[in-house]
Amino acid sequence: MPSKPRFLCTDKDDIVWQELDEATEMWLLKSSEKETYHAIAELILKYKNGQPEQMYPVIKGGYNIVYRLEYKDGTSAIMRIPIKGIVPFPEEKIRYEVATMRYVATNTTIPVPHIHYHGTAHENPTGLGPFIIMDYIEHHQNMSRELLDPKRAADESPILDPNISEKKLELLYGQMANILLQLSTLKFPRIGSLVEEEGGNCISVKRRPLIVNMNDIIVHTSAPASILPSQAYGSADEWYTALADMHMAQLAFQQNDAVSDEDDARDKYTARQLFRNLATEKRLLPNLSTSADEGFRLFSEDFRPANVLLDKDLRVVGVIDWEFAYAAPAQFSFDPPWWLLLEEPEWWPGGYRTWMEAYEPRLRTFLRVMEAEEEKMAATDLAQKAEQISSTGSGKTELSLSQRMRESWEKRTWMVNYAARKSWAFDFVWWKFLDERYFGPNEDQDFQARLELLSDPQRKVMDKFVARKMEEGKNVNMVKWKDEDSTKYLTELLV
Repeated sequence: MPSKPRFLCTDKDDIVWQELDEATEMWLLKSSEKETYHAIAELILKYKNGQPEQMYPVIKGGYNIVYRLEYKDGTSAIMRIPIKGIVPFPEEKIRYEVATMRYVATNTTIPVPHIHYHGTAHENPTGLGPFIIMDYIEHHQNMSRELLDPKRAADESPILDPNISEKKLELLYGQMANILLQLSTLKFPRIGSLVEEEGGNCISVKRRPLIVNMNDIIVHTSAPASILPSQAYGSADEWYTALADMHMAQLAFQQNDAVSDEDDARDKYTARQLFRNLATEKRLLPNLSTSADEGFRLFSEDFRPANVLLDKDLRVVGVIDWEFAYAAPAQFSFDPPWWLLLEEPEWWPGGYRTWMEAYEPRLRTFLRVMEAEEEKMAATDLAQKAEQISSTGSGKTELSLSQRMRESWEKRTWMVNYAARKSWAFDFVWWKFLDERYFGPNEDQDFQARLELLSDPQRKVMDKFVARKMEEGKNVNMVKWKDEDSTKYLTELLV
């Protein structure tokens, strides 16, 4: 499995990467066998009848493999299966994704694939695992390819074309803005994943959030699944604390390549304890221009141009890959989207500051077209809003999404949320941008100036933690954690 060059984030465990490669390779070999194709075709035909014409070669994505069966009438259906090893909770992932897609299809005009059936691993005769069978959306290409710098080599990560016309950018950004606006209207009473009741009569938030960081912690460390969140959350503060706990879990259970020496271990331990202290004390985001009664919004971590399908006229015909969408703190939806440049800041040549310099003019374009989309939506919702104001007796106007995003960018609130969601990118963002924001000058940007902010128990635990981390680096064999031992160890660290 190829890895990106490291710029501004912590390395992942090379030994775990190698083991993952080997396990995934064997599974992928089975996925390409002739017998597997026949079994997949029969299963698709069971739930979408028709005259089959052609079975296409299996396609491997970041988290799934996709089989496509084309019918004689020109339509196609696909079967999507999570990749073994890369997706540690495949049944759970499938269940949440299906519920989310059906909820979005019912409550918005966002085009999502029609689902014919989703089944468990037991129902899949190939032994490859749980699956979704849905319509294939005919399209010209995904939006990322239209935004991509044509001079970038095929094996390089995508970057926005610096010479793209403003007209084309406005057309594509405008459609993305419309999708985000629609998602931001979907509000829920708690934080978590959507679940469809038996019979499909009701979809609601009833299970834990399943996010990319949780997936990566299990895949790229030796952490057992038992240390991850297991519930839905009633407040943003509780979820921020859970995210902070996961940062400590990533550091604790990643045996190799997590730290370079004792000082690095102390830096990373201190950063995580300070971030967690702020979360538990409700000081992470004290000045947000939002109130607790705004509810939680549907937020998709994997929503980006690569997952948006276009026709030849550059119009959106489909939005795919909803596996990491969940009801999240409204603040997440209020942040400007990272994908305006196609590449994440931790992988941008030159780092965060260079990324922000390139990003800001594109953000101005995006917010301008979002304001235009907001005006269109306001015109259609005017009567409904007037009725709501009349019934509540309140003329208070909620800030628009474009205003929220502008505020998040100017106040750098987005950095707090970005750091909260990404354990491997956390340390650089913390020391370079957040530490001094909360605690004042820190010339060397390290733990030395912050020791007095840790409690006595936290400082004592740090010494034991660092000693253990140095010993782990000498061990060539991966530690196999038992659930009770890992829970006890993490509890000791989270003092």
